[in-house]
Parts: sequence; C-alpha cells; structure tokens
Amino acid sequence: MNTEKRVARRISCARTVVSTAYQQGMSQLSGVEDRLVNALRNTLANPGSLSRAVVCYLVGIEMGLTEKTARGLACGIEYLHTASLIFDDLPAMDDARVRRGMPCLHVVHGEAIAMLAALALINRGYSLVWQAVAKSLTTKKRDQATLLVEECLGTQGLIGGQAFDLRGWRDGQSVAEVMEVARRKTATLMRLPIVLPAIIGKGTAREVQLLERIGLMRGLSYQAVDDLKDVMLSTEETGKTAGRDEQMGRPNIVAAEGFQAALQRLRKMLRIGDAVQAALPGSAERWGMLSLLRVTLPMTTKVVKGVG
Repeated sequence: MNTEKRVARRISCARTVVSTAYQQGMSQLSGVEDRLVNALRNTLANPGSLSRAVVCYLVGIEMGLTEKTARGLACGIEYLHTASLIFDDLPAMDDARVRRGMPCLHVVHGEAIAMLAALALINRGYSLVWQAVAKSLTTKKRDQATLLVEECLGTQGLIGGQAFDLRGWRDGQSVAEVMEVARRKTATLMRLPIVLPAIIGKGTAREVQLLERIGLMRGLSYQAVDDLKDVMLSTEETGKTAGRDEQMGRPNIVAAEGFQAALQRLRKMLRIGDAVQAALPGSAERWGMLSLLRVTLPMTTKVVKGVG
C-alpha cells in the first residue's frame, strides 16, 4: 500500500471514530426538555465534513495523546465550532436560512431553542477541552493551552472577529481589514484543532510554531474560498445561503480587491501553507492528515468564467 492510500485509510478510520463520538457525545439528555433534545439531535445528525475534528484527533494521536483524550478534544472543539455556526446563522447575525444543505436550526426549532442548543454545545465543548488540557504533564503546558483557547475563542479571536464582521462594510472595505477579520473569525478555528493537541502532547516548540503558521494560512485560505463562493455560487451549489455578504454588508475579499486579485491571493496563501507543511519534521505521511485543511476552489462554470 503506497503512502497516499495509507493516509487516506487512516483518515477514513479516524472519520468513523470521530463521527460516532460527535453524534454520541451529548448522550446525557434524559429529563431534558423535548424541544431542546430534538434540536440537539438534529444538529448532531448533520455534522458536515468534520475535517477539523478528524485532523485534531489524528494530530493528537501523533502527539502522544491517548485515543480517548484525542477523541474528546476533537469532539470538544467541533462542538464549539458547531455552536458558532448556529449563532452565526441567527437573524441577528447573518440571517441565513440554509446550512449544510438543510434548513438552519433556528428556522426549524425557533431562535430561542437554537440559542439554547448552541449554549449546550458550548458547555459540553469546553468540558471536553478542559478534560483534555488537564492531561497535560506540566503546569507550563496547561497554562500555554489555556492561553491558546482564550486567544482563539475570546474577544481577540472568534468572538472579537464576529463583532468586527457585524460592523457593516458596504463602503470602504480595505484588504487589510478584511484579512484581519478573517484572521480572528476563521483562522482561529483552523489553528486551535492542530496547535492545541501539539501543546498538550509532546509537540516541540518548532512543531507548534509551524502548526500555528499552517493553521493561519489554511484558515485565511478557507475564508477566501468562502468569500469567492458567496459571490460566485448559488445556495444549491454551496449548501448554505449565498450572497449574504453583499446583502448584509459583511467583509468579503472579492468586494475588497476584485475577483482576479482575490484568486491570486488565495493561490499564494495555499503555496505558503504547502511550504510550511513541507517544513514539518518527519515524513509527509506523518502529517498527511493536514491535507484535509487544504481548501480548493470549486471549478464550476461560473468560477471558470470568472477566472477567464
């Protein structure tokens, strides 16, 4: 079996493990109000690709975490990510109607229940993350891990990025401002699942540094692709409500610098990410799971015309 096939098989096995854990991780629902139970079950039954969770799990194993700890950390981070999407779709935020090809949670269950479901996922997510952090061998590692979580998810990261996202950017979007929002709002959720297991495991300072850089590049690339999709593709093609950036006045790299420049920027970030990943110590197979974070631009007819 060649390297590519071994990596694919490893990823496939990890996806099965993580998917099962994700769907069963909120199992303590006896005695919980029926509407909330139904909302949580609907959410867990439609998990998306789980790419971040799969990568987190495999990086954790590579960094010497026990299987249980790696699995719990991956699910915890994914619950936090899922909760952020539920809030992001609310009428007070992006007012989206479709997510992952299905009606958004608030559309089906109402805003109040959707918010409670998101809070339940946040509570469970942090519980699983802190259980994993507690396994760190030294106080220094635990402190470093705690700082990373706060930086990625707090006012300097995801929450702060969302606040900037809501400011209204129809006039005067600069590339620097759009990229800064992407760094806070999106890149943090690429950094966290690959850097945190390295910190609480046996990752070296060099590995942590390179993984930080990879997370940033992959996160910015992901947001650039999302911006391009929002402008170029339909709701049916993307599985989420399209055209919302222009309608809601959200930062968008295409709006800031045009299609061709945005596409060139995306390609450059992908090249940088590839180069940094190649610099990681060990074989390409060792870090093969990181391929899941490398986005590609869907070459539909609309996008091909845009490229031309």
